[in-house]
Amino acid sequence: MKYRTPYYTYNLKTLTKNVKLFKSALPFCKTYYAVKANIDERIIKEIDSFIDGYDAASIGEIETLINLGINPERIFFNNPVKISYHIEEAYKAGVRIFSFDSETEIDKLAKYAPKSKLFLRFKVSDKGSMFPLSKKFGIDEDLALKYAKKAESRGLSVIGITFHVGSQAETLKVWESAIIKTSTLVKKLSKIGINISIVDVGGGFPAIYEDMVPEIHSIGRTIKAAIDKYMPDGIQYCAEPGRFIVANIGNIHCTVIGKEKRGDSDWLYLDVGTFQGLMESIEMPELKYPIKCAKIGRKKRYILTGPTCDAYDTIGKDYLLPSNITVGDRLVIESAGAYTKVYETKFNGFAPLPVQYIGSK
Repeated sequence: MKYRTPYYTYNLKTLTKNVKLFKSALPFCKTYYAVKANIDERIIKEIDSFIDGYDAASIGEIETLINLGINPERIFFNNPVKISYHIEEAYKAGVRIFSFDSETEIDKLAKYAPKSKLFLRFKVSDKGSMFPLSKKFGIDEDLALKYAKKAESRGLSVIGITFHVGSQAETLKVWESAIIKTSTLVKKLSKIGINISIVDVGGGFPAIYEDMVPEIHSIGRTIKAAIDKYMPDGIQYCAEPGRFIVANIGNIHCTVIGKEKRGDSDWLYLDVGTFQGLMESIEMPELKYPIKCAKIGRKKRYILTGPTCDAYDTIGKDYLLPSNITVGDRLVIESAGAYTKVYETKFNGFAPLPVQYIGSK
């Protein structure tokens, strides 16, 4: 049966395969799935028995998890700067682990989540990542010591350090650099009586799009070697994979709705665009989704754009597709399972895309 486009297909067998692959590559880390990548309920149900917990960024994500039967003790509220009532509601629901990277956050946590356990968000290099995060989040070493002491003085317990090397990190060395910096901080905190028991190596584990990226076992070996060489004994580790787990499980099936040459550029108009989930095309222009077409023959370069009346609704500017492609032809945008469904809007009245699940139990 040929369904009306656009729609997603999610391959649940690939999903569980990815989780097992990640755990085999980082067996020294507990796995906390970053639900911001894709919080589809079928995905949560499919992976729950394989993982240790969840990394959440809002009360909405936390409520979704709890409504699915997830024990709140398995949820880390890891957004470093949170809305006050989100903290309060999460605490009432039973969440007890939060992250912070500012003095104002300490004040909020002391008021709305007293005696909670905290992870200090530490700034590390995100060089080589497609989407850097260090400008918005993370504190330097001198402030880390000051803020950790303040948190402890307010009755909170700083048990962990968390960092993030940037989304879609594509260089191995950044992981080693982060561990080296973290080891120094752990030792300095110990000297002032704050003993770190857990290090969260964050997310950033890359998925495969069109460009080559470090293989997950290579990343795991790099992190483990750095831990063995630089970190003190007796520390536990966890990680927050998101993109790696769900990117390649999802495909978007779409249709060409227009074709035109504008100036020197050939344009293809699709029935799906940035406002229906492909927002990362704007955030990370160098990210290119693999796109398949049933037609064969000589290829040419196209600009791909979506169906809305907004000029920013452009998916990419350098896609090689058959020169004989025409209106009505179907395309498959692959590796579209991460940061797509969660980015959907109803701009211009276009409805969210339905999902078809394949490979389920």
